[in-house]
Amino acid sequence: MAMRTASPWWASLIYVVGLVFLFIGERAFSTSGWHVLATGLGALLVVGVTGLRVWTTLSTRGARRRVERTLLLCHIGTGVALLLYALTTGFGMDLLGLGDLSARGALRYRTAMTVVWTIIMAASLIPLFMIEVSLGGAHRDRFDLRRRSGGVDEDAVEYYRVRELGLSGLTIALAAAFLMVTCNVAEERNVRKDVSYFRTSAPGESTRNIVKNQGEPIKVLLFFPDVNEVKEEVKSYFEALGSATGKVEIEEYDRMVSASVAQKYSVTKDGVVVMVRGDKNEKLELDTDMERARRGKSKLRNLDREVNGKLLKLVREKRRAYFTVGHGEMTDPDSLDPSLRGKVPERRTSLLKRKLGDLNYEIKELGLVDLATNVPEDATIVMMLAPSQPLQEAELAALARYLDRGGKMLVALDPRGANELGALEPRLGVAMKKGYLTDDRAFLPQQGTMADRRWPFTTQFSAHASTTTLSRTADKGGLLLIEAGALEDRELAAIGDKPKRTYVIRSQATSWLDLPDEANPDGNFIFDDKTEKRDRYNLGAAIEGPKVKDAKGEEKDGYRAMVFSDGDLFADLMLQSRRGEVFVQIVSGPLLDDAIKWLGGEEVFAGEVVSEDDVAVRHTRDEDAVWFYVTVVGAPIVVLVLGLTGTWWRRRRPHTSKPKRIEVAS
Repeated sequence: MAMRTASPWWASLIYVVGLVFLFIGERAFSTSGWHVLATGLGALLVVGVTGLRVWTTLSTRGARRRVERTLLLCHIGTGVALLLYALTTGFGMDLLGLGDLSARGALRYRTAMTVVWTIIMAASLIPLFMIEVSLGGAHRDRFDLRRRSGGVDEDAVEYYRVRELGLSGLTIALAAAFLMVTCNVAEERNVRKDVSYFRTSAPGESTRNIVKNQGEPIKVLLFFPDVNEVKEEVKSYFEALGSATGKVEIEEYDRMVSASVAQKYSVTKDGVVVMVRGDKNEKLELDTDMERARRGKSKLRNLDREVNGKLLKLVREKRRAYFTVGHGEMTDPDSLDPSLRGKVPERRTSLLKRKLGDLNYEIKELGLVDLATNVPEDATIVMMLAPSQPLQEAELAALARYLDRGGKMLVALDPRGANELGALEPRLGVAMKKGYLTDDRAFLPQQGTMADRRWPFTTQFSAHASTTTLSRTADKGGLLLIEAGALEDRELAAIGDKPKRTYVIRSQATSWLDLPDEANPDGNFIFDDKTEKRDRYNLGAAIEGPKVKDAKGEEKDGYRAMVFSDGDLFADLMLQSRRGEVFVQIVSGPLLDDAIKWLGGEEVFAGEVVSEDDVAVRHTRDEDAVWFYVTVVGAPIVVLVLGLTGTWWRRRRPHTSKPKRIEVAS
């Protein structure tokens, strides 16, 4: 019997395999060394099969040629879609002169082009698939360009059925594209109504601990209208806090009726919460309109955070945090040596300083003039954050003397900075190792390059008081690290009894220290099993010294210090959404809270502060890839395999129907 087409069925299969290799190379292996191999192999298969289609089209006549031409048109459409996709990449945009577009402009361009190439791809592949299914594999196992006579060729090819099925596939693809565009327009243009579940944040562990450890009750005065939804939410919060601690007294006032009470606490409008302890008070102002109060990052949604900060100001005096300056620290970027500009990233610490203010700390600077003698007596904590230039020996000696008399220090080192600790090293018992912490399995994708491996996550925290919240919430995403290093042991100097060192943060077991060399001074982002090792590296340490005697000869707690191998833990982190919006957050919010409280001897106040803000679900790159392939590729494959298996099984089943008996009259 004549061949039904000039080209075999497996040509289209090889073509689809080439597209799969292109997809894997561009998406799954975009940041690995397999990218070029997978993309190159895919492009070779796609171009090769398309070339064969051109050959079979030109070498045949009649219905065979029309069928091959239809298949070739599907291939050309797919090629146009791939070309448009290439123009959405960085190389393609540079080729068109669009490389200098703003983030919002680039996002709009890529979105529009993605919609176009996706529609063209669907309009090409769906008809190709339907045509191949209709033709089947029988009598199509090889190339056959010979001409047939006597109408056999025309009858075997069945071009009209091929054409109708191809048009049906095109109709399905265009209908799906129309639905996609319609849904997108509806999302952008339709009126939106917020029907999401909302509740006021509940009292967190830290807030409960603050109230519970007070000798006298906290009085809470609510100045709201008699009937008000916001008042009911706030009242429920403080009732829960009182039930948990037994030390909250709630009083409700209408400021117009109780004018004398309102005047005593300087309340001039509705929606004010006054917290009173002894002769001190702190006020918190809220919006009395429920619709406005529940939107975004409102105070009502974050009521526990707001109350926690007010209570800290209420229950103790303001403390002082000193930042070392003059060495290119994160907190003093103006002092960076001009020769280092461009080599050391500029990092802002506005959120860190705001958070210290919420913890009732006053911020001061500690420079060379101050450290020439000693750290000021009123210093509660001294913070040295990622110095880019080394401190002088006299400065390090002054900080060592500060610790010897029971001081508190937070030190954040950085692989690109000056990490010489001098006289501090025997007190802290740690030093920075050489190399950059890198992870190719658990990291935050940013630019789609191997440099993203320097943004790893970790969920390895100890149960130490300085990491209480982190250890309890490790399953919610862990801690993000940005170009971090690692710590190694140094001998601790004994001052009376030997100090105690505890490593409170470690990396994931998949991480390694990417070592620099002459060719790659910042490392090459690739694991080398000959010189590098995957391990749980030490990232944070808590050091506690033995008890000392004060000026009166009375015994008091010894020094406390925390050392981290990543300065970016305390820097403002800027993240951009897909819509071009920019969000700023501090990487180590829970860590900073508990670390400052432990250093200040307030670990009894440590614990989680509750917020009802929507928290983005974070996956590692590997997790994202697994879920993507399971939902987009895995499910259809399972359905296809089940369908083919069922069809095969039905065809193999023997016919059990009995033959009919025919009687012939004699």
